[in-house]
Amino acid sequence: MLLFASARKGAATGRTKRTRAAARLAVPAVATLLAGGLLAGCGGTASSRDDGSGRVLTKNDDSTLFERADGMRVELRYRPGRGLTERHRRDGDWSAERFVHRTRTKPCRGITVRAEGELIAAIADFAPYCRDGDPPAENLAVVGSGHDLTDWAAKATRGSDGWEKIKFGDRRVEFEESWTSGSSILTWESGKGFGSKRTRYEQIRAAFIGTWKAEDGSHQLAFAQAGEERPLLTITSLSGAPCTVEVPVRQVGDTSVETRGEARVTHGSKQRFCPPKPFETAYELEGDDGSLALVDFTSSPRKHLMSYKRAR
Repeated sequence: MLLFASARKGAATGRTKRTRAAARLAVPAVATLLAGGLLAGCGGTASSRDDGSGRVLTKNDDSTLFERADGMRVELRYRPGRGLTERHRRDGDWSAERFVHRTRTKPCRGITVRAEGELIAAIADFAPYCRDGDPPAENLAVVGSGHDLTDWAAKATRGSDGWEKIKFGDRRVEFEESWTSGSSILTWESGKGFGSKRTRYEQIRAAFIGTWKAEDGSHQLAFAQAGEERPLLTITSLSGAPCTVEVPVRQVGDTSVETRGEARVTHGSKQRFCPPKPFETAYELEGDDGSLALVDFTSSPRKHLMSYKRAR
């Protein structure tokens, strides 16, 4: 079982990912000023925090000093225009500072560090104008391992707002970023290092899975989802002009799914309800009698467009 450690405070529900990223970049700076001014005078350090596996001793925009439960201390520091470095010590002098990741991209604010046993995990972000409010461009995951922290690995990825959570397992670490209908996962394993970034989609209700036939016999729906893959709706015309499209869907609430993403025509051409209008319509389960409805939720009251029954 993976042990969960929250890496960053979440933003308010309903914000977009990019808005949340900008807000997240501003918060550490304010927190640092408050902590530095109120708790540490001119030292600019944050208060220590102990979660049972280690504690943050000091933290500011440019570095984090962390103490593992066994007393080992590690400092991760941004070196603007050069990358991210680490140094560590137990009782004696600091080890020589070394780069765990090199990049000329400017750093964002703050470095998140967590620990479990002898494993140290960290999150750092880089972007040309990150400290001016832009979202991260390089998302860095870092793992230090070994009793004396002699082994370090780092992997930079792109295309997201940065890792938000760290989960520790049996000789493994997972970095996770959540979004509306799923999450991105990057895993480090002892003896293997980092794997590839993968996407895990939320499950739609089993009640949707299967084939549904329109009440007028014009077309049918087939909802499918394999494991953690993206749920997919295939719409096929049964009368009139041929049309078969595939379109991703996501669940909204307990009884509705909406189409999301570009519909891909695999046969014929688009027709009425093949596919339905995106961002305006949803498929809703109706009662316990095995019926489904397509509704226009932009109308007031909601407009019923089509009813469906389970295909026999």
